[in-house]
Amino acid sequence: MSSPPTTLGQYQIIREIARSNDIVYEAYDPLMNRRVAIKELLMPPGSTPQQQEDRISRFKREAQAAGTLSHPNIMTVYSFAEDGPRTFMAMEFLDGNTLRAEIDSKGSLSIPRAVEIASAVLSGLEHAHSKGVIHRDIKPDNIQLLSDGGIKITDFGIARLTFQPNLTMDGQVFGTPSYMSPEQVVGREIDARSDLFSVGVMLYEMLTGRKPFSGDSVVSTTYAIMNKEPEQPPNLNWGVWSVISRSLEKSPIMRFANAADMRAALEEVASPNQSRLPAIDPHAPAGYLPASNPYMLTPPPPPIAAAGPISAPYNPYQSPDPMANPYAAQYNPGAQQQGLSFSYDPYQPGAQYGGASGPINPMPMLPPNYFPPPRKLQLIKPETLLFLKKMAVALLLFGTMFAVIYILLNSLVQEAQAGARRDMDKQNQATVAKAHDDAKQNKPEKAESEYLDILKNDQSNLDALDGLGALYSQKAVNALDAKQSTELYLQSAKNYEDEAEHQTSNAARDTAGKNFAQAAIGAGNAGKDIDEYDKRTEIRSTLERAKAYVTDNPLLSDQLQQLLLSYGGS
Repeated sequence: MSSPPTTLGQYQIIREIARSNDIVYEAYDPLMNRRVAIKELLMPPGSTPQQQEDRISRFKREAQAAGTLSHPNIMTVYSFAEDGPRTFMAMEFLDGNTLRAEIDSKGSLSIPRAVEIASAVLSGLEHAHSKGVIHRDIKPDNIQLLSDGGIKITDFGIARLTFQPNLTMDGQVFGTPSYMSPEQVVGREIDARSDLFSVGVMLYEMLTGRKPFSGDSVVSTTYAIMNKEPEQPPNLNWGVWSVISRSLEKSPIMRFANAADMRAALEEVASPNQSRLPAIDPHAPAGYLPASNPYMLTPPPPPIAAAGPISAPYNPYQSPDPMANPYAAQYNPGAQQQGLSFSYDPYQPGAQYGGASGPINPMPMLPPNYFPPPRKLQLIKPETLLFLKKMAVALLLFGTMFAVIYILLNSLVQEAQAGARRDMDKQNQATVAKAHDDAKQNKPEKAESEYLDILKNDQSNLDALDGLGALYSQKAVNALDAKQSTELYLQSAKNYEDEAEHQTSNAARDTAGKNFAQAAIGAGNAGKDIDEYDKRTEIRSTLERAKAYVTDNPLLSDQLQQLLLSYGGS
């Protein structure tokens, strides 16, 4: 790791704080007499010019995203500048720890503390969204808890600026998988409600110490986000859980409309007086959940007194005598003395007291909790079911027959294609041999035409690519001027490069790569005096690609490096 610079622009570097995709330094601003954080763009080694340009554009977009915002819950960006080849931004210096460190050290946070942090984040997001900035990467790692109690949102590196053209193509996915919304997972257009989903995930993790959607891999995690519902933690009151579950809705339209609505709802339900279930008005009509027993919808019906003298209070929960016959006819002792037999009917006048007004037809008594068995519904007639079974068998047989026919036809087609390829290979071999002979007999135009005819039908023909590369290098040596020589060397390098990419043998790939590097060096030497910007750019790009094929050849590698420096490369 290289030592940090002593200065960047007007800022005096004190020490390196962190290093990941970029480098962050602690620095001092002598003009404003304040401590600042400097974030320097770190360019990955081997980046192409297009990749470098894209990285710089995104870094500048991050500075613009945070620089347009001024809010106590958002990290302040002071400036964006360049110092020679170095690109950096100066930011507010934040002490304290990240929310990630807080969760990792404590396991979970109390409801008041979690609500305080989430409310501060939502307040900052409310301001950012009003300015057209969508963060897209809200997570505990990007929330800074300051030593003075302040809470700041950091890292707008992948923020979406709705007032500028989007740098992300449709279908591209940016973010941290565990905290991404469903629409962010599939690469669809997102709005401010995607950030609210991420806040819901973070709030759940603060209160439980675990993420609501987890998995062993990115695939399983994103599948859970798209298809599963989070498990309700047992320690949350119903109000906080209702806010979290609404923010984690799969469809954006089902979530809170904006950060202000979510913050207001969260602060309203986070009161310690909220219970796990909503309180019920004791004067509410019958059928509502009574406060004394919230799990019973209606009170039990009044008990029915048993026949005969009452000897004990009625207990509706007492199990009946297992030896009794609930179907036996009951009788009235008074009536029995008159030679009459009665069955007990609790709904007849006077029956509950042991008397009777006259003969009553005998009837069996059913057990108190007896219900007739449910009737089986016959949804499909037997004959219809038999027809469907026969139809399924017929479809299976026809499907098997068609599968066999398809396999046979496919094998015949593949055999025919293989035969055609063999014939073409034989024809190409003959043409390649003839082209080689023409090249040896100093007939370069004829040989070139034959090689090109082969490559029209078979772009990866290794013999043709190798022969054409050698032919162009020979023509470049005999060229009349530097511009023509440069063009021929570039064509030679292109053919050798294609050959190296398609070679399956390591030795053959090394040989083709060496030829590619020599052709690139020839183009670099021949084109030194060419002033055309596009042609010099093409030469530099060819030299940079050739370096990858001669890492174990110091001589060629040094020549390529020297030429790259002369063309403004690195």
